Amino acid sequence: MNTDIKQAMHVEAGKSFGTAEANENERHWNDDKIDRKNQDPTNHYDKTRMKLNFEIGPDGKVHPLGYQKKSLEVRLKERLTELGWKPFKPDSKIQPNCCAKFIFGGNHDRTLEMAFGTQTVNLDKGADNSHLQRCPEIEQWAKDVYDWCAKRYGQGNIIGFQVHLDESSPHIHALIVPVGQRTKSGRECVMWSAKFGKSRYGYGHILREMHTSLYEEVGSKYGLERGDSIEGRNVSHLSKRDYIRKLSKDAKQAEKAVKGLQTMTRRLEAQIFRSQSQLEEIEKSLASGKIALQEYEIQKTRIQKQISEYQSKLEDKACKLQEKEQELEKMTKNIDCVGRVAQPFRNYKIDFEPPRITGKPPIFGVDKWIEEQNRSIASRFVKIVRQIEELYRKDAEQQIQAVQNNALLDYRELKWLQQEYVRLTDLNDNQTEQMQTFLDQLAEPSVRERIFTIADALICGQPVAVSSGGGGNSDSDLRWDGRRPDEEEEAYRRRCLMFAVVTVCKQQTKSYRRK
Repeated sequence: MNTDIKQAMHVEAGKSFGTAEANENERHWNDDKIDRKNQDPTNHYDKTRMKLNFEIGPDGKVHPLGYQKKSLEVRLKERLTELGWKPFKPDSKIQPNCCAKFIFGGNHDRTLEMAFGTQTVNLDKGADNSHLQRCPEIEQWAKDVYDWCAKRYGQGNIIGFQVHLDESSPHIHALIVPVGQRTKSGRECVMWSAKFGKSRYGYGHILREMHTSLYEEVGSKYGLERGDSIEGRNVSHLSKRDYIRKLSKDAKQAEKAVKGLQTMTRRLEAQIFRSQSQLEEIEKSLASGKIALQEYEIQKTRIQKQISEYQSKLEDKACKLQEKEQELEKMTKNIDCVGRVAQPFRNYKIDFEPPRITGKPPIFGVDKWIEEQNRSIASRFVKIVRQIEELYRKDAEQQIQAVQNNALLDYRELKWLQQEYVRLTDLNDNQTEQMQTFLDQLAEPSVRERIFTIADALICGQPVAVSSGGGGNSDSDLRWDGRRPDEEEEAYRRRCLMFAVVTVCKQQTKSYRRK
């Protein structure tokens, strides 16, 4: 029995929302489309259960799926227009987030129980579940999740809220526009950071709070424990191939984080060792009479304070390193458990009665009678063989289709990598040019002095008055956000220096234009 009865919530930032996604969420498919979808072994859309799908409308009531006249992507565009949404140019390499794509689910057995109660559900592909009826509990659960979303993001910002009961596990798709207020005007606008934080650290904190809030307000009422995102649960909505790719990407990031933390740990250990050596040196200097007792006490206090700070940081990094190593180990195991994308052929079991000779041979015409019996037995065997051939032929077609789809995905990935290579090449050329400019700037003593003056002031946390270079105002139009949470000292110093370089370069550009 599965005792891991947890809720599941997955949030994905959306820079756009296409017609294909809208059609899938609202099931704007015909039978041919569904059959083509199900040719992929990882898909499971039960046509006999699609009539049980529903959605929660803007009035907070249950409606048939896809009942609204306007499609999902049209409703999203209209809401973005109302909020004055202005995306970047189409040829821009980056785009801001304009919507949040939620998936709500939970423990497989528990969500099936909420949807169908004690009714028997056949989850085999192609099974007939037309006898099933939707239970009121799944509708109430969906309403509670809808109310939770409306409370956090505003009812008018919930563009779509579809509940799917035709897949392996019942789940909810919610399309939400994150809305915040501009600081100066107070006007509402699309603002991802207002609801999900300005940084990865902030997003993680908000996500943890969301899981807690969802459990307290909804999950606890239905026997669902506080959970993690949907990737960590036994509720897979991604295709197996996409899931493997995501796990591999996350594992690489975790591995990178582990190496970074190991480097930081070694640096802190080296700093502690150097500080301890300094402490031994001043003790020797005191013993030899090179420094006075008062000077010794001052230096000792300073060094001990440094050692204490380094040890505190070292303990913090050690804890984070242990967490990341455990996370990496778990991801590696998950990748191994997912298995191959291509599924092995099923071992089909065919029920049939072995051919029998029921009659007695006649006294006369035995040869003819034997020939008739052999024909009858051969006919029945051929029928059975054809049946088996048909089953494996369909299986083979599905495998070929899956391989073709995977090849297409590989091609798309190759094209994306080629584009990414071009982008990174351009970025590298840009950075090389910037570095050359930086070196040229450092070659001039006056410019070099201004750069390091600004950098030192920023490192010390002092306000910087940046001259515009023409004797005018002493303000800068370059924003400085100060030290970021959990930013390492070396990284912060490098960022201060780069900011100072950009600032001075901009000053010079303005002065050249005035001339």
